Amino acid sequence: MYYIIANLQSGKGAGKKCLQVAQDFLKENNLEFQTEYIDGHGSGKALAQKACKLAKEAGQNWTVIAIGGDGTFHEVLNGMDFECARLGLVPAGRGNDYAVSAKISFDPKIAMQTIVHGKPVDLDYIQVGERRCLNVCGTGLDVEVLKLTEENKNTYVFSLSKLLLNYKPYTVQVERDGFTQEYKCVMAAFCNGSQFGGGIKLCPPAKNNDGKMDLMIVKQPKGPTIMAMPAFVAGQHMGKPWAEHIVCEKAKITVIDSGNIEIDGEIYPDSVLDAQIVKGGFKTFE
Repeated sequence: MYYIIANLQSGKGAGKKCLQVAQDFLKENNLEFQTEYIDGHGSGKALAQKACKLAKEAGQNWTVIAIGGDGTFHEVLNGMDFECARLGLVPAGRGNDYAVSAKISFDPKIAMQTIVHGKPVDLDYIQVGERRCLNVCGTGLDVEVLKLTEENKNTYVFSLSKLLLNYKPYTVQVERDGFTQEYKCVMAAFCNGSQFGGGIKLCPPAKNNDGKMDLMIVKQPKGPTIMAMPAFVAGQHMGKPWAEHIVCEKAKITVIDSGNIEIDGEIYPDSVLDAQIVKGGFKTFE
């Protein structure tokens, strides 16, 4: 049984087009399916929970198909019970950052072919408190950029450039392996995927199948912070004195002077990212 959860508002109409392709593909292959629609923030999680409950009651292993952007994938992931269902992804957002990292085709028909005819694969996700993160979770300037992007409907890079003109460093406390250190930084984030913000290559070495998560701490560089932005966007900050890269399985970031975090681009009113990698926890296809 294929259970589609579609966000028709994603990607300026891309969600609706991708849904039609997905439904046509399943019909052509004579496969049984059901379609549900995300009708508000958080409903993707509830729909995934509903699908998994039905699968368990039927004593079957179903495939849930999420159609949307990174926010949709985040919601659906958090409702999944991987003991009775696998999750396939059809990218239909504006940035599709996780799809780039995971090499998921932007062509909905190819994405559907992978889900239906591909082989099962177990990838990683990051557990952040009670929430699951598929791609990137972080804090600092990142949260303010996301707020401004949503308010003004600008690109992430445009909002980042604007905010950096009046940038003040954030203070975060990082705990790992029994060691605690404070940083004055632009942002700090845990990465399972390599990019965020619609193409910013935050951590090019990050992989979603290595059993590790990558902690990126972007510290205040010498000189105007905005001058470092081109290197940061292109992923050329790795190895710079102002970019610290730590590979780990578990760590904790506490924000000292801010009260929000972001997980897969969704903002939460919290000041702590208590994260650990869940090896092979994401049951999907390739």
